[in-house]
Amino acid sequence: MLCLENETLTVWLNPENSLSVRLKADGTVLEQEPSPCSVSNAVLRENRLTFDVECAGFVLHASLHLPAIGGVELRLDADGPMPGEVAWPPAWKMKSGDIGIFPLGTGFAFPVSELSFPLPENMPFYSGMSASMCLFGFQRASLCVLTGIECGFDAVLRNTPENGLFHSRVVWQGEKGEWGYSRAIRWFFSDTLSRGTAQYRAWRDSLGGIVTLKQKMKHTPELEKLIGAADLWLWDDNNMNRLYARPEEPEKTPRNVRKIAGELESMGMDRILWNSFEGETPEDCAFLKSKGFLVGKYDIYRDVLPKPEIDQIIPYRVKRSVNTKYWPGIVRMERDGQYGKAWRLHGLDGKLHFQNAVCDIPALKLTMENVPPDVERVGYNSRFIDVQAGSTLQECYHPMHPATRSDSLRYINNQLRFLADIGLVCGVEVGCEAAVGTFHFSEGMMSPSLFRAEDAGRRMTTVYCGEEIPESFSRYMLNPKYRIPLWELVYHDCVVSYWYWGDSSNCCPELMPLRDLFDVLYGEPPLYSLTATQWEERKEEIAASYHRVAPAVRATGFARMLSFESLSQDRLVQRTTFENGVVVTANFSGEDRVLEDGSVIKAFHSRLTLKQED
Repeated sequence: MLCLENETLTVWLNPENSLSVRLKADGTVLEQEPSPCSVSNAVLRENRLTFDVECAGFVLHASLHLPAIGGVELRLDADGPMPGEVAWPPAWKMKSGDIGIFPLGTGFAFPVSELSFPLPENMPFYSGMSASMCLFGFQRASLCVLTGIECGFDAVLRNTPENGLFHSRVVWQGEKGEWGYSRAIRWFFSDTLSRGTAQYRAWRDSLGGIVTLKQKMKHTPELEKLIGAADLWLWDDNNMNRLYARPEEPEKTPRNVRKIAGELESMGMDRILWNSFEGETPEDCAFLKSKGFLVGKYDIYRDVLPKPEIDQIIPYRVKRSVNTKYWPGIVRMERDGQYGKAWRLHGLDGKLHFQNAVCDIPALKLTMENVPPDVERVGYNSRFIDVQAGSTLQECYHPMHPATRSDSLRYINNQLRFLADIGLVCGVEVGCEAAVGTFHFSEGMMSPSLFRAEDAGRRMTTVYCGEEIPESFSRYMLNPKYRIPLWELVYHDCVVSYWYWGDSSNCCPELMPLRDLFDVLYGEPPLYSLTATQWEERKEEIAASYHRVAPAVRATGFARMLSFESLSQDRLVQRTTFENGVVVTANFSGEDRVLEDGSVIKAFHSRLTLKQED
C-alpha cells in the first residue's frame, strides 16, 4: 500500500477508490465514501503520491502531498472537454453525532443527522446567497476536519442525505466545458474550529487572499469612519409604493435629512453609514459629512431593463434604469444564445417582468462612467453596489465580451478597486470570499437568504410583530444553537458585515436585543432600514440598540477574531476572543448564568472584558 506520511498523519488510497487518513496523535482513522470512479497508476515519488482517476471516461491526474500549512493537499489536473460534472474526491464518511460546518452566511453548524435542516443540495462557491466561503467540514468529538477549495469559480458544495446523515462533497464544473486549470483541495485537522480556521486563514494569506481593513484604510482613508458605524437606510414613506407599483399615500412624516441627523447626534449615534436609495442633495450630503458620517448611495450594475419592455414597465423603474441605452450590447449571453435574466420589475399590467443580466465585463466600464460624475456633483464618500459580489458567478457567451466565471470575478474585483481608488468606501450585497480583498462592507452576510422573511428583497421597511414573525427567525436565523462565526474567524478584520435591509436589526422590534447580542459577540455593527415615520416611532428603541452594540464593535472593529467557543452544554453561553485582547461573552438563555470565574451574566446580556496576560 502506497502512502504519504509525516510526523502528524498518514494518508493513502483505499480499495474503495477514495482516501483514508490516520492521525498519529490518537490513531483516529478517517475514511471517504466509496467512489464509482476508478483509481490507477499510483506512484510515490519525492514526497508526492500521484495517480489517475477516471470518472465516466474523463481522466483526472491527481497529486497528493503534505504541505506546511494544513494536513493534506490534493491537486487535480486534466485535459480536454468535460462530460458534465466530475465528483471526486468523495465525501468523508459521517457518523451519528458529527456536527456539520457550513458556509451559510457567516456560518452554521448542526448535527448531520438532523435531516430536517433545510440545507440546500447544491451550494455554488463564491456566492453569498449560498456558500460564502470555500470552506466546510465537520466536528467529531474533539476532532475538527475542514475542507478548503483553492479556487471555487467552477465548483459546487453538494449535500446529500445518505444512510440518514448529511454527506458533503465538492462537485467540479467545467470552465466553458473544459477542465481549464489546476484545481486543489486542502484538508485541515485540528482539535477546535478556531484552530482549524486559523490554518485555513494562513493558507488563504499565502495565496494573497488576506487584506485587512487597516491595509485597505491606507488606500482609502475614509474607511476609518466605517468602524463601529451603524448602517442606516432611511426611506420616505412612499419609497416602497413607488418601487412596487402601489398607490402613493399622503406623506405622514417628511424625510427631513438634517432633522434626523441632528437627532442621531443628540442621542449619541455618532458613527453612521448613511445610505440612500434615491440619493441625497449636494447640500444634505455636505451636512451629513460635517457630522462625520459616511454618506452612500445605492447602485447596481447587474440588472438592465430591455428596451422592448420600456412601454410595459412602471415609469419610476424606467427612469431608474439608466443603462438601458446600452442594451443589448452589455447583456450577458447564455450558452444557447439567450439573454441572461435578472430581477423582475412591476409592469403596468400588474405582472412582474424579467430584466436582463449585465455581463460583469461591461459593468466595470459603466461604473467608471457613471460613478465619478455623481460623486463630483453630490460629494458622496461611499457607494453600495447591489447583487454582483453576492450572486452566483456566471459565464458569458456574448461575442463582444465572453467571460468565464473567473473572468467575471476579476472584473467584479476591478470594479470594487476602482471605487476604492477614487476614495469611496465600497459596499456589496452579501459578499463572498473571492472578493473579500476589495470590498469594505457587505449587507446580508449576517442574514442568510435561506432564513429571511418571504420576499425580503422587496420588503425593506416591513415590520414583523407577534404572530407575524417568520418561524425561520427563531428556528434558524437567530438561533445560537446553530449559528457560528465561521466567516468572522477568517475575515473579521478584513471587512465589516451587516444584516440585510429586508432583514434589518429593526425589522422585528421585540427581537432587536437578540440581534444585538449576535452583533456584540461577532463584532459586527447593526443595520437599520426604516421610513421617516418609523424613525419617529422607533428612534428611542434604535438608539438603545445602537448603544448596546457600539462599545464592542468599536473595540473589535480592526481586530482579528481568534477564537469562538461555547461555554455551556446547551450552547446558549458563547464567547469570542479577539487579537487585541478583547473578550466578549454572550448569554443567549432566558436565565442568568454563572461563568467559570463565579461571576453572573444576566439573561440576554453580554460582557466585554480585556484578556489578562498569562
